[in-house]
This record gives sequence, C-alpha cells and structure tokens, in this order.
Amino acid sequence: MSKYASDIVSVRDNGLMLRFLLLLIFGIGIAGALTYFMHVLIESSQQELNKSTRANLLDFVRVKRDETSQKKKLKPQRPETQDAPPAPPSPQQQQNSLGETSLAVSLPQAATNIDVEIGAINISASDGEYLPIVKIAPVYPLKAMASGKEGECTVEYIVTTNGSTKNVKPVEGQCPGIFMRASINAAKKFKYKPRVVDGKAIEVMSIRNKFIFKMSKYGDEQ
Repeated sequence: MSKYASDIVSVRDNGLMLRFLLLLIFGIGIAGALTYFMHVLIESSQQELNKSTRANLLDFVRVKRDETSQKKKLKPQRPETQDAPPAPPSPQQQQNSLGETSLAVSLPQAATNIDVEIGAINISASDGEYLPIVKIAPVYPLKAMASGKEGECTVEYIVTTNGSTKNVKPVEGQCPGIFMRASINAAKKFKYKPRVVDGKAIEVMSIRNKFIFKMSKYGDEQ
C-alpha cells in the first residue's frame, strides 16, 4: 500500500515538473515574441520619423527657394532717367535795349489784342541797366479791360542774394490802383542774376520796373 502511494506521489511530481517546464518554455517564447514585436515597432516608427523629417526638410528648402525667387521678381526697376531741364537763358540773351519791351498777352474770349509793355528802370545811374533774366507779363485787369482803360504802373523792389525779388511796392503817384495788384504780382516772379561784390552775393536796393498797359483792337493793327 505504501509503495503504491509513493508511486502516485512520484507521478504527480513528474507531472508538475513537466507542466512547469512547458510553462517556462511558453513564457520564454511569449517574452521573445513580444521583444521582437516591440523591436519591429520601434524600427518602423524611426523609419517613418526619418521620412517625415526628410520631407519637411525638402519642403523647407523648396519654400526658401521660392521666397528667394519672389524677392528677385519683386526687385524694383530702376526709374528711367529724365532729361535735365533746360538751363535758364543767360543775361546776354535776355538783355533788352534801353527802350521798353513788349510782351503780348492774348485773350481768346475778348475781341481785342492786349499788349503789356515792361521796362526796367534803375534809380542808381552808376550801376547801369540791371535787367531781369526772367520777366513775367502781368495779367491785364478784367475791370480795366472791360472799361477799355490803359495806363502805366511803376513798382519798386529789392533784388535778393539769390536773384528773387522782395518788398515789391508801387511808386507813389506812378501806379493807378486798377493796375497795382497785377503789376506787383508780376514783379514778384522776376528773376535776376545775383550781383556779386568781392566774391559775395549782395542785395540790390530800390530797383524799379514800369509796366505799360495798352489795348489795341485787331482792326488797328492792319
């Protein structure tokens, strides 16, 4: 009886040992499979990451090149050079005789041809004739034109160091009020060659100019 019991115990121990070995082998296999599977997953994820990084790098390079080409296209074109304005006429070309100079002003709406004569008078005889290099004809006053009024107006001013005029005013008793504003506005636009003394430009005082306002019909010119 005891021998039979010992055989049973031995068989049971052998069965347990076999199960343990089988479970151990199965566990090792499962662990190896899981390890291999994780290794495959890591390798595939790294490959995908490398591909995405390379694609982003290529896109970045492509975008940078596109931006460079756009900058080249947006480069402003050099403006065309314009011809320099013609030089103002020299005083020799603009000098007139001691007589008065006539500048014609035509008004299409009026049936008359209006002549405005401009002459220059310098009260300092020692300075000689000081003529402007740019002379602007005054606008014939509409009130005087409508009434057919003619006349003269003498104005006095200072020529500055840059050749412009300032402090333009009518000479007392030599400028009717109807022609005063037109004469003053015209004299303000005169340009002179600056007077230079000892290498330095100076102002010239008390320069006078006489404007003669005269109307003549077309029939009178024939």
